[in-house]
Amino acid sequence: MEIARVLCVPYELLGFSYEPDAYAWGAKAVPVAGEITTNDEVRFAELDRFVAGGAHLPQGCVAIDVKAGKMRGWHLIYRKNARQTMSRKLLAEQCNCERFLVHLINGTTWWRYIQPSTTNDIYHLHSQYLDTINDVRIAWVSEVVGFEFARYELPTCAQLEEETDATGL
Repeated sequence: MEIARVLCVPYELLGFSYEPDAYAWGAKAVPVAGEITTNDEVRFAELDRFVAGGAHLPQGCVAIDVKAGKMRGWHLIYRKNARQTMSRKLLAEQCNCERFLVHLINGTTWWRYIQPSTTNDIYHLHSQYLDTINDVRIAWVSEVVGFEFARYELPTCAQLEEETDATGL
């Protein structure tokens, strides 16, 4: 933090690395993988963007931009490769909050609370302020690891290469 103060840069930007196991104390470079729309639908996109994530985040995390609502400006963080099948255990773990990204058989993905229906393998996706999506089949769920305030965009690998070429370092 002292070096950052001297250089007048945010300390999160010092020592960040695109390598998942580098600098345990530094910011993690978290790729942005899409956005959450006004109705809590997740729209995935291949972007060349990275944001500074906390050092506490586990390996394999990606960020989803929250574009609307009271969490606008934050990133929802989840582990891209930690997809699970729907089970009673997961239903019990979600408590009373939207704790999972829910990918449906029809190809859409939502950030909603999962409610079981009376029929096996059919669920309802509930939101406090939005209409319930009834009678859906879930392909997979992925647990939300946490939320990070969107403080700093990190340079892309291409931008770093250009900077290195321009300075000769």
